[in-house]
Amino acid sequence: MYSGKKRQTTRKGLIMTDETRKIGFIPMIKNGRRHDKRLLDKVDIIRHIPPEVTIWADTGFQGIDKQHPNTQIPKKGTRKRPLSPEQKQENKIISGIRITVEHAIAGIKRLGCVTQILRNRRPFIDDTFLLLSAGLWNFHLRTA
Repeated sequence: MYSGKKRQTTRKGLIMTDETRKIGFIPMIKNGRRHDKRLLDKVDIIRHIPPEVTIWADTGFQGIDKQHPNTQIPKKGTRKRPLSPEQKQENKIISGIRITVEHAIAGIKRLGCVTQILRNRRPFIDDTFLLLSAGLWNFHLRTA
């Protein structure tokens, strides 16, 4: 679980939300060194999403468009092939829609035990904290 980049142990989880920022699905938290797409493949949730539902994913999920036909992912530019103005405009539209996901993640992180260093050694306590925080966030959205 040690991440050389962060210089500490890290954990990573996936979050699926809808357009109202409500958390719909959170699988178990895994080792922070794993790639986002690899976590998604391990959960195998893509095959349960109907084709008429659009998936708005970030660039960490490159290749998801081969698994689900209705997927929107921002384009990546390189030094040799910079993005065209049309591609940049499309990326702005995608990021404008994806900001609701980032707001949902920030809502989950309101509960401090999700973001701070976890010193508790009990197994799956981080999963419990994440589910509790997501439930409080969904309750907040319902009452607001």
